[in-house]
Amino acid sequence: MPEPERGTEATPSYPEQGAAVLPHALRSVLPAGASPVGARVLYVHAHPDDETVVTGASMAHLARAGAEVTLLTMTRGERGEVIPTEQRHLEVGQPGCTDDGTALGNYRVGELHAACAALGVAGQFFAGQQPAFDASVGFFNGRDRYLDSGMSWGTDGRAVSAADVSPAALTAAPVEEAAAHIAAAIRTIRPLAVITYDDDGGYGHPDHIRTAQATMQAVELASSPGAGGQGWNVPMVWAIEGDFSAQDQRPQAVVQATPADLGAKRAALEAHATQVTLPSDANQLSFAFSNGVPQKISGVETFRLVAGLELPAVMDYWGNAGVGGDVVRGAHQAGHQTTPTSGVVNGEGMPHSQGMPPRGAGARTGRDPLDQASVPVSMTVGVVVGLLAGLLGTGVHGNILRMAGVALPWGVVLALVLVVSASVWAGSTTRRIWAAAVPGVVAYAVAFALAFVRPDSPLIVLGFDSAIGRVGLAWFGGILLATLLSVVIVGRWWRKRRRTFTTA
Repeated sequence: MPEPERGTEATPSYPEQGAAVLPHALRSVLPAGASPVGARVLYVHAHPDDETVVTGASMAHLARAGAEVTLLTMTRGERGEVIPTEQRHLEVGQPGCTDDGTALGNYRVGELHAACAALGVAGQFFAGQQPAFDASVGFFNGRDRYLDSGMSWGTDGRAVSAADVSPAALTAAPVEEAAAHIAAAIRTIRPLAVITYDDDGGYGHPDHIRTAQATMQAVELASSPGAGGQGWNVPMVWAIEGDFSAQDQRPQAVVQATPADLGAKRAALEAHATQVTLPSDANQLSFAFSNGVPQKISGVETFRLVAGLELPAVMDYWGNAGVGGDVVRGAHQAGHQTTPTSGVVNGEGMPHSQGMPPRGAGARTGRDPLDQASVPVSMTVGVVVGLLAGLLGTGVHGNILRMAGVALPWGVVLALVLVVSASVWAGSTTRRIWAAAVPGVVAYAVAFALAFVRPDSPLIVLGFDSAIGRVGLAWFGGILLATLLSVVIVGRWWRKRRRTFTTA
């Protein structure tokens, strides 16, 4: 987190994390009913160390629960104030520094990678790196990145613009340009939740404010196809809560860290050694930037819902719950557990008695509608249902009903309907078109084995000289046609589903 020039007399003022938690606050940043396992969450931050300082607990908590946590960092923190003497020459304005902070930014990339490893972040990239790059927009500054804009402290203790903002800085770029790069990442990742700063940047940092503005525009842009793929409507967009206000009517969510989460957050802070100092005692949950102002390593992080497909449903719940009730104070203390004062918390992290509509009642299911099962799972499903279809189909295919001298091969018809049903179910359940072909292939292999492993097998008779022989041939040929039909059905269904959930 960049600091102002040394020697400033302004007293910095940072928001206190988790200072107040409403009793009916949501206990997850994910949509109601969504399992954290495999859920994709995108954090958008301005500089290295921001991710740890203000959202490290929630990132570690989600990662430990099985979520796929991804971090987009807009700059490399080129204007940060360096604490260790041995790296002081990297700081802009210090003896030995001959560039615009690029060397410091590159150094801080290593710190960021170490912090992300401690937090369990699945992927980290910068604006200008894939997937956060829209080649049709590029960079107005002619470079491949945004530089840290820097800052200074105002007389009220809040951050204000620096006097020497680089023309390559994030705040010098058109907000639409930055938004286009963020939108490309959203289309690619397709997150269930996007988390960034509130519109005041938390404590006023110009880069935080610009990141918030660009992210909100990016959420709208991402709903339409563009760089990164088909459009994606983000279910939930959260703003990191700064100073608590009783007048804030937006839904609040709280993430309570476990001791392991707190340990990960502290370890991530240690990784940002150029920017942060910590007590030697690991049990002391505090840190300080170069200005020496002590801050707590909070185990409670709160957020406000600002946009997303889930916003109407959550607002209904929020209105029924009644805002403005007594808040839980002091939740920032490590290990403090916060629970609603009325109602019982259900498995979705919400009080049963407070009217949050269940999934399916005007809201989309918890599973990402375009999530596909893994290849091993898809193959297993296809093989199992294929074995069942092959065995059952072979067992019934030879049944023939004779009426008025006409042979009606109802058995082979039923067997082929079974193959189509099993194949379509496998493809639609796994959401993979090729998975619809697996049951048919397996069923054919089963029928082939039963017919030819024992030449005298009574289960399948092949030939044109008898009715039973003809239905045997129909069973073999019909499996192939049924498999082809199933692939076509699932393919059409999948394409329609993609259009539905990427243009909704």
